[in-house]
Amino acid sequence: MSESHYHILLFIHILSSVVWVGGAALLQVLAFRAERSQDSTRIAVFAGEAEFVGTRVFLPTTLILLASGIWMVVGGPPAATETWIKIGIAIYALSALTGMLFLGPESKRIETIVEAKGATAPEAIARIKRIFVISRIEVLLLFFVVFDMTYKPFS
Repeated sequence: MSESHYHILLFIHILSSVVWVGGAALLQVLAFRAERSQDSTRIAVFAGEAEFVGTRVFLPTTLILLASGIWMVVGGPPAATETWIKIGIAIYALSALTGMLFLGPESKRIETIVEAKGATAPEAIARIKRIFVISRIEVLLLFFVVFDMTYKPFS
C-alpha cells in the first residue's frame, strides 16, 4: 500500500472515530440534561433520538472505522501483533456486542412500552436510565481507546 493510500485510510479511520466518540460524548451530555429535567416525556423523546442516531450514524460509522482500521493493519506497516491494536479491537468488539445484545434490543423494548403505556411509564423511564448508565460506561471505554490509539501503551 502506498503512503498516500495509507494516509487516506488513516484520515477515514480518525474521522470515523471522531464522529463515534464525539457523538457518544455529546449524547451523554444531552442525556444528563434530560435526566436532570425530571421530565419523563423529555427523557423518552431523547431516548428515541439517541436510538435513531445509534442505528443511522454510529452503526455505519463504526463499520467504516473497523474496515479502515483492518485495511491499514493488513496493508500497512506490520503492527497487527501490537498490544494497543488488540486492546482497540477488544473494546470495539465489546461495544459492538453491547449494542447488539443490550442497547438495540432494550431500545426496542422501551419503544414497545412507550407505545403501550406512554412516555411517562415508570418501566420505560427505568429502562432508559439503565441504558444511560451502560452508555456512560461505554463512552469511558471509548475514551480509553482514543488514549490507547494515541499513546500506544504496552508497546
